[in-house]
Amino acid sequence: MRKSKRFKVIKTFDAIADRYILANHVLSFWQDVCWRKSFFNHISDSLEKREIFLDVATGTGENFRYCPCDFKLRVGIDPSRNMLKIAKNRYPDAVFLEGIAEELPIKDSSVDLIAVSFGVRNFEDRIRAFGEFSRVLKVGGVLGILEFFPMENGSFINKAASMYIHHIIPYLGGAITGNFKAYRYLSTSIKNFILPGMMKVELESKGFKVVKIDRLFPNVYIFVAKKV
Repeated sequence: MRKSKRFKVIKTFDAIADRYILANHVLSFWQDVCWRKSFFNHISDSLEKREIFLDVATGTGENFRYCPCDFKLRVGIDPSRNMLKIAKNRYPDAVFLEGIAEELPIKDSSVDLIAVSFGVRNFEDRIRAFGEFSRVLKVGGVLGILEFFPMENGSFINKAASMYIHHIIPYLGGAITGNFKAYRYLSTSIKNFILPGMMKVELESKGFKVVKIDRLFPNVYIFVAKKV
């Protein structure tokens, strides 16, 4: 079952790679730009060293637009070859690797920052991935996660956002990319994901101290954690 999820995710993102950036901007009313900027502002406040930055589930490399530029080495990893082709063209000065979060081809205790934007809910084995993050980060290294979570209450704003995500985005995303199935999957992946409180517990079980949790939108959260 887990293998089928991995292949489904890869197939989904391969299919929408060429219009993925445009779709993100339009579907979020360009708020994804603000979210990523805020994400890296939070991360920068916690960084101690800036030698190696690892962007997991990098996709088209969008995080490299907003991350601090003074890292000696910037590495992106993703299982989607079509996404990586675009990322390599956009950021030729970065290193891109085909791979998954659960099996990082990175040395132990070598990375200063790991970032994951809207990718954790697509992991095949989230706990194993968090273990890998802990393995490759230096002590004091930072893990930043920007992610959609399910709605936690029935306020008017949350109901409106939920309706938009689950009933409108699949059609708009399909219209933009030509792949309605992909955006139905992405919408469902949010609905079926864990709650923020569980994310905190899982990270702490793998040797992280969560230092910041910030809610940007009814269901968009920033997590900043440090390896202890």
